[in-house]
Amino acid sequence: MDDIAKRFSSLTPEQLALLELRLKKQGLRSPLEQSAEVDAQPRVEQSEEEFDWKSKPVEKSLSFSLYFFSDDGSKDSPDKYRLVLESAKFADRNDFSAVWTPERHFQDFGGLYPNPSVLSAALAMITERVQIRAGSVALPLHHPVRVAEEWSVVDNLSNGRVAVSFASGWHPDDFIFAPAVYEDRKEVMFRNIELIQRLWSGETFMMAGVGGQEVAVRLLPKPLQTRLPIWITSAGSSATWIRAGEIGANVLAALIGYSFEDLAERVSSYREARARHGYDPQTGIVSIMMHTFVGQSNSAVKEQVRAPFTHYLRSYFKQYDNVRVAADDVTEDDRDAIMKAAFELYFENNTLMGTPAKCSRVIEQLLAVGVDEIACLVDFGVEADAVLGNLQYLNELREHYDNGNISPAKTQRRKENP
Repeated sequence: MDDIAKRFSSLTPEQLALLELRLKKQGLRSPLEQSAEVDAQPRVEQSEEEFDWKSKPVEKSLSFSLYFFSDDGSKDSPDKYRLVLESAKFADRNDFSAVWTPERHFQDFGGLYPNPSVLSAALAMITERVQIRAGSVALPLHHPVRVAEEWSVVDNLSNGRVAVSFASGWHPDDFIFAPAVYEDRKEVMFRNIELIQRLWSGETFMMAGVGGQEVAVRLLPKPLQTRLPIWITSAGSSATWIRAGEIGANVLAALIGYSFEDLAERVSSYREARARHGYDPQTGIVSIMMHTFVGQSNSAVKEQVRAPFTHYLRSYFKQYDNVRVAADDVTEDDRDAIMKAAFELYFENNTLMGTPAKCSRVIEQLLAVGVDEIACLVDFGVEADAVLGNLQYLNELREHYDNGNISPAKTQRRKENP
C-alpha cells in the first residue's frame, strides 16, 4: 500500500463518506479506487529528476493553454488581476494556444471572475496571437443575444481570436439571474447555443418584446469570425460528451473527474458522435484542465504548492456546503485530514505539479487516450511572482510536446482565422 492509500485508510468512515460524497457530486471517483489503480501500474525505479523525458519522440502534437480560476476572490489587493494579465502576455509570446477565464458568482472560490467577456476584452488588448476563451460561460444564466453581443465585441477587439466554452451551470445560488430555468438548464444551454451560432452567422430573428410585440434582432457589431468556436464544459457525464460531438463542438473537462480508462471511453464516444453527425472525428478538440506548477525539483514544488493547493481544495469543497452533500457531524479536524489526503492523491496523479519529467508521465497518458490540449490552471494560490517565474519550465514541456506538428487545436484556429 502506497503513502496515498495509507493516508486514506487512516481516515474515519465519516471522513471518507464526506470526501466521496463531495467528489461524486461532481462526477469524481473514489480516492481509494484511484490509488489502487496507481498501485497496479508498473513501478519505474529511475527517479523523476534523472528520467530523460526529452529523449522520447513525440508522435502526436499537444497544445498547451493557460486557465484561470482563482481560489479566493475576496482578497483585498489592488493588483488582483496582475497574474492573469502577465501570464497572458507570456502565453502570447510563447505560442500557447489560448488563455481561459471562467464565470463564477457570489463565492470566494472563483470570485475574481464574474464576467469572462469583460476580462477577455482586456486580454484582447494586450495580446496579438493567443486565442481568448471563456472557460466557461454559464449560458442558462443569460439572455443568449446579450452573450452573442458581448463576445462579438471581444472578437472585434482581438481581431477574430475569441472562443467560448459553454456550461449549463450547477450551483443553485447562481441562478438568481434566471431561477425559472434551473431544472431545464442543460436543454436551455443547447437551445441557446444554436441561437447564438445563427446570430453569429448573420441571421435576423424576430423575438418577443414589450407587450408581446416582436422585434427584429441581428447581431451588432458584426463579428470577424464567420463561426464562433465553441467548447462544451463537462463535469463527467458521458451524455454531455456525446451531445458535444453531435453538434460539432469541442470539449473542456477537468482531469480529476476521470480515471484514464474513463477518459479514453469519453473521448472515443465523443469522436464516434462527431462521425455519426457528419463532423471530422479527429478535428474536435479535447481540452483537459489540470492544476499546474512546474519546477526544477519535485520535493521543492510539493512544499511550495502544499499550503495553497490544500487551501484551494478546501475552498472548492466548501461550495457544496449549501447543497447539503456533507455529513453534519464532520469536524474541522476531519476536514483537515480529508484535505491532506486529497492533496497527496491529486499531487501524485492528477496534476502537472513537479519537474517536467514527472509531468511528462501524466502527459504521455493523456496523449494515449486522445487528448489534444492541456488547459493549465496556474492561479490556485501560489504567489504570483513564483507562478510567473516558473512558467519557463511549463514552456519547456510545451516546446517538447507542441513540437511543430499541426495539432487539431492549431488546425481549427487556422481554419477560423486564415
